[in-house]
Amino acid sequence: MSTRKLLILTGVFLALLAFVVLWERHQPTSGERAKTSRRFFDLDAKEVASLSFERPGQQPVALARKDGRWFLEGPKGGAADATTADGLVSDLARLDLLGEARSKFDPKEYGLDAPKAKVTLKMKDGTSRTVLFGEAIPGADATAATEGGRLGSVKFAPIAQLTKPYDEYRSRSLLDVSTADVTRVTVARGPNRVVAVRDATSGWRLEQPVQDLASGTFVDRLLADLAGVRATDFPAVSAAELPRIGLAPPATEVVLEKGSEVVSRLAFGAVTADAAGKVFASRDGVVMIVDDRAQESLGKELSAFREGRLLPLDSWLVTRVVFESGALRAGVEKLDGAWRSAGRDIEGRIADDLLDRLSRAEVRRFVPVKELASIGLATVRKKKPVPAGTVEVLLEKAKEPVRLEFFAPPELAPGKLVAVQVSSRGDTIVVDSQVWDDVRSLASRLKTAPAALAPAAQAPGTPAPGAVSPPR
Repeated sequence: MSTRKLLILTGVFLALLAFVVLWERHQPTSGERAKTSRRFFDLDAKEVASLSFERPGQQPVALARKDGRWFLEGPKGGAADATTADGLVSDLARLDLLGEARSKFDPKEYGLDAPKAKVTLKMKDGTSRTVLFGEAIPGADATAATEGGRLGSVKFAPIAQLTKPYDEYRSRSLLDVSTADVTRVTVARGPNRVVAVRDATSGWRLEQPVQDLASGTFVDRLLADLAGVRATDFPAVSAAELPRIGLAPPATEVVLEKGSEVVSRLAFGAVTADAAGKVFASRDGVVMIVDDRAQESLGKELSAFREGRLLPLDSWLVTRVVFESGALRAGVEKLDGAWRSAGRDIEGRIADDLLDRLSRAEVRRFVPVKELASIGLATVRKKKPVPAGTVEVLLEKAKEPVRLEFFAPPELAPGKLVAVQVSSRGDTIVVDSQVWDDVRSLASRLKTAPAALAPAAQAPGTPAPGAVSPPR
């Protein structure tokens, strides 16, 4: 075969292959086409922007989708139950036709002059379609329905879903997004207000009433408690009755945000009189009765929101540590995963012990600027107190190191305490003096730390540094 013919056949083969890959494989199979042909009408559930439906003797329902979440429209609206709304749209998108549809029919004969439900669907492209559901078809598991002037007997008509009481379409959760998506939490109790913000690099931080590190454990637990709260009832309460149930003003208010969007605005009021473990609450103005699962966390003082450790950090993210105290200066830097000090590789356990000691140190109390004189750290004649020593910790990708200044004023000596000012925190922190003693001792050991053994220099059968020997 000539080269020219070979090239032509190769080109034809590649063209056919491209057709199969780019076009044919995305076409519906014969089974899928047959299934689609049985649908009463073509509806892509993902393209539905809103739906409203009317049913005799009951309140109309209007559901709208915004940013992937469902809401009940109207003055008595609020967050809708996503499972119910999505399920209803899916049911409407799979109405199977029994027999053939026709355009000539008598609406009264099929109960369509007074339908059991009238559904209006609005699509993202602005178009809309209306479906009416009438009586059940005798002798068949189907319901009469019309859409676009066509009558059909449809199977799986969601009549039960469409005729539920109005409150059944409400969300019974206080939080409909993942707790990991919440970036800002505001808790207000009377004049007291706490604001915690999730930082992409340092985790949770407090913005109010002080600027400080927040306790990530506590904030995450509070969010988990709120996400687990469920509404058990939606009582009809007038505005005049809100003070009676503790919602005007509320005992506690909580605002949860995701970026610039408020995803839930909550209020908690009085305990219900007829059910133990229940409280009155509201979400976005909708009054409900919920379990009291989150009340213990919401009742905590500011101290619960503040980080209770001196400097919580992940040691594997630290790239440099520098210590200074009088004549003692020591430092260690991580290069290619190994710790180096004074130009030589050292065993990493000493540096890790130093970081672990700083991370585990517990806060005894916080001292605001206006109370520094009580612990002997007030600025006198523009002269600031001189620290007993400093530690700088640089984290991976951080522009500036975190600086810790340790002070040992005589006022704290009787209680065996020292003060620490941390650049990433607000108030001065008081910790046990043993923390400073341990940090200073570990820093001095960096100067004499043994060199790390290179793998090639290890004797045969000798475990690597830090390895656990097998039992004999």
